[in-house]
Amino acid sequence: MATDGPTPAPPDPDIFANGEPVVLLDARSNATEQWVQAVAEAADARLDWHYSGGVAQVLHLGDAESRSRVEAAITALEGSLSGRILKRLPVGAQGLYRRGVTDAPKGAIAGFYEGGDSSTFIVED
Repeated sequence: MATDGPTPAPPDPDIFANGEPVVLLDARSNATEQWVQAVAEAADARLDWHYSGGVAQVLHLGDAESRSRVEAAITALEGSLSGRILKRLPVGAQGLYRRGVTDAPKGAIAGFYEGGDSSTFIVED
């Protein structure tokens, strides 16, 4: 996917490993980075994001009160995103694949999130 400026920093490893998915975006990297930072600031919360299969997955690390503030900030700032929200994920959703975080069968070469806790994997023999 093309970028619209300098490449954003890699995701915060703590948020990547322990964060909970909140929203999936169709947006370029710098637009995503700027918007996620604005949401994090407005919500006074820890957020970061990464691409999974070309989709920007935003992760939150914090308690239920912080998550509520994030949800409110997403709603308030949705119109400022240069891109679009593909899906808001409920609390506890698995989200998209994260290497080293998502359980996957040995030899998996592709994964598809089906919602809830359900994913399908293609396994290479």
